[in-house]
Amino acid sequence: MAMLASATAGAVEYVPVFNATLMGGQYFFQAQKANLNGNASVVFAPMMKTSERWSFIPMMASSFQGTKGTESGVGAGTLFQQQMDHRISFGAVHNPEGSTWKFKPGLSYKREFMKETRDETWGKGLFDYEKIGVGFEAENIYKEPFSYRLGLDLFRIHFPNYQSLESKSGVDPNGNPLGRELAGKNVLDTYNTQLSASITMPYPYDEPKVSLSAGYSFLFQNYIDERLVDKRGALANAGRKDFQQSLNGSIGYPRPVKLFGKDVRLDSTVGVNVAMNSSNQNSFDAARAHYVEDSYSYYSYGIGPSFTFAWGDPKRPAWTGLSFRYNKTQYFGRLAQDNAGLYTFERQFQSRYVLGLSYGYPIAPGFSLKVQTNMLWIRSNNTFERNYSYNYRTTNYLMGFTYEY
Repeated sequence: MAMLASATAGAVEYVPVFNATLMGGQYFFQAQKANLNGNASVVFAPMMKTSERWSFIPMMASSFQGTKGTESGVGAGTLFQQQMDHRISFGAVHNPEGSTWKFKPGLSYKREFMKETRDETWGKGLFDYEKIGVGFEAENIYKEPFSYRLGLDLFRIHFPNYQSLESKSGVDPNGNPLGRELAGKNVLDTYNTQLSASITMPYPYDEPKVSLSAGYSFLFQNYIDERLVDKRGALANAGRKDFQQSLNGSIGYPRPVKLFGKDVRLDSTVGVNVAMNSSNQNSFDAARAHYVEDSYSYYSYGIGPSFTFAWGDPKRPAWTGLSFRYNKTQYFGRLAQDNAGLYTFERQFQSRYVLGLSYGYPIAPGFSLKVQTNMLWIRSNNTFERNYSYNYRTTNYLMGFTYEY
């Protein structure tokens, strides 16, 4: 975000921040294509600094996604899924006198709307949800701009429509019985506790040439209305609980280079991540009378580089970017199915390959032209795709404008 203007009235200093993006494009799934559509987002954050020790940051953010992103789940191959979300938050920053610490309490509310078909009404989506949370972060800036952070977040996620659509019908769109773990009313609702820690480091310390970063998070999810499934396909009294841990790291290497005889800044980054989800939930396929133990536990890992070339005015540069990411998810208990839906003896896995290209060019103060395209390939040993696609490729492209004030 760019902070380009401020006004002082009495003891309060205001620093308004406004970002907006408007882009149009198209989404392709396999050999099919969606209609041209648009994406838009806006962020407004009027930061208020009341003293050298206290700042307050209210924020309002909204976005609309008419062109589906390649990072979205395909979900039965739907091409016209649209998404809209609105978020409000209020945070504070306290910097004690004579200290390198900053303390940041905050609270937020988010409402997300999902349309899985064109004719679906906004606000009636099966996976619409609301999220309300409070959090606290402590940051120590031990060597500007490098720091380490510790955070705690408590939040609730509620799906208001899920109980009124699928769960009441008792069968899926093909007439098959629903999975027993989804037989309750609010089976997707969760109470969540997340602990996080991260650090950025220069190397070498006195004359940095590269930037190192690492982060760890622990997330506990308590599913308030999802009961455990036993070997008979019946529901136990105990509820589902998931424990998710993730670890990530990256190495960044910014440096000047010569490209086609021009002075260019190259930012190279390589990132890695590993994660593991431990769940006590099982599943029962009523159509085939098949019980799968430990169906929701998995581990995943990923790696990939990204490159950004920037040239021109350092404050308003033109730039182009290239990125690639590989991720694999391996389930502990969930079994793969063959083309006919019969269960194999292999544990299900999924591999994702994502290639991204982007370009930006400043055209006026605050305004930039932006073009981007993303390609996604998904491969899995699960080949039963009557209701959901496990092996596919998608592409999208977007072009439009961004504005920062």
